[in-house]
Order: sequence, then structure tokens, then C-alpha cells
Amino acid sequence: MKDSEIIDLGKTVFGVFFSIGTLCLLGALITKNDGFALAGYLLIVFGVPVNLLCILGLLIYGVLNTSKFIECMIAILILTANIPIAFLYAMIGLSFFQ
Repeated sequence: MKDSEIIDLGKTVFGVFFSIGTLCLLGALITKNDGFALAGYLLIVFGVPVNLLCILGLLIYGVLNTSKFIECMIAILILTANIPIAFLYAMIGLSFFQ
């Protein structure tokens, strides 16, 4: 795998979950529809394992292929940026639906 492909993979996974999470949050806040809030909750439930599997896969790949370790760590850092964003979105969503 090329260096740019590794980082692009991290960006893509980040972008997909960030976009869907933002859509769920904005949909819930704008429409006051509980379906969006439920979708956001399910996104967290299913998104965490998917992101963790991606991180684990990148970590294993980086350890086994040491020439790609730095690129794998960059992709992992990009993926971990979703953690505080998801926490912030969850707090915003919970505060509006109480």
C-alpha cells in the first residue's frame, strides 16, 4: 500500500463517520425528530467498533511493515479525532433532548 493510500484510508473513514454524525446531529436539532437522534446513537454503537478495527488494522500493518509505520500513525491520529467530536455531539444531542 502506498503512503498516500494509508493516510487517505484514515481520512475516508474519518470523513464518513464525521459526515453521518453531523447529519444525524443537525437533523435531530433542526427537525426535532427522534429518528435522527436514534440514528446518531446507533452510529456511535456501530461506529466505535468499526473505527477500533481500522485503528487495530493500521497498527498491525504499521508494526509488520515498519517502513509504513509513520503513515499508519498519522492515519490513526486522524481517526482518533472522531472521539472528541463524537463526545461533543453526544453531549449536544443529550442536552437538547432532555
